Amino acid sequence: MPDARAPQVVGIDQDHVPIEVFLRCHVALFIVVFAVAAAPAHAQGGINLAWNDCITQSNAAVNIQYACDGSRNGNPFRLVPSFIAPDDLHEFVRVLMVFDLTSDAGCSDCSPPIPPMTDWWRLGVGECRDGNLWIPGSLLGIGTGSTGDCRNPWSGANIGGGYQWTYLPSSPTRARLIAEMARETPTTLAQGQQYFSGVLTLDTFGDVAGQGIGVCAGCCEKRALVLQQVELYQTLPQVPPQQEVYILNTPGTRQHVFWQDSPALCATPTRRTTWGSIKTTYR
Repeated sequence: MPDARAPQVVGIDQDHVPIEVFLRCHVALFIVVFAVAAAPAHAQGGINLAWNDCITQSNAAVNIQYACDGSRNGNPFRLVPSFIAPDDLHEFVRVLMVFDLTSDAGCSDCSPPIPPMTDWWRLGVGECRDGNLWIPGSLLGIGTGSTGDCRNPWSGANIGGGYQWTYLPSSPTRARLIAEMARETPTTLAQGQQYFSGVLTLDTFGDVAGQGIGVCAGCCEKRALVLQQVELYQTLPQVPPQQEVYILNTPGTRQHVFWQDSPALCATPTRRTTWGSIKTTYR
């Protein structure tokens, strides 16, 4: 797995402070968070993935079926990974998540080979849909708060996040997404309890042509996103080195979601989106 301890693309905290400023202002805490003093522990504890909400909630979905007609431009879809804590974590501060993009959730050696990644999934810096992926997205309405079956581990602190999107042209996995979230102050997680590990938003600009923006082809094609791994970090030296990092990579309920599971239902109509409306969305 590539080293993603310094993601290339950064997010914002809940107060809209750029994460690079957020980190710089709290450097003492994050130096001890990022220090690696021992090999990480591979631990039991399931990982899950859903659209819309935490996988335990009634509105959580395994598939997004979207008409690719511009109707969701500026109203992004939300991708919600979650994890079940493998132990009592008294100094939790950070999570790192690894996702793979493919055409089949169970595909490790696809035959026939999956098609090349289209421009719709070119979400990296300077690529066709740069700016359509973001972390952290809004946490409002996600999970069950401080109690219940999918809790929020980010409340009560400033938070920040970032991601790195890498195209892998020679691999059955067409792209890898490494995303992280961190909180300024540590909190306690309970063993066996499920928590959502973040919210990623996927906007849809580029699905139709409009003034000032072209089409990034491939919105209607079926894809799968697989949550391969979640790493949980605690602060040092408050915890023993062997408890600093927990690596989770076994499914709880389901660690994949689909995009356009029924691509035949997706037909892109001709529609124009005004550049003024796009500017208003990102203002």
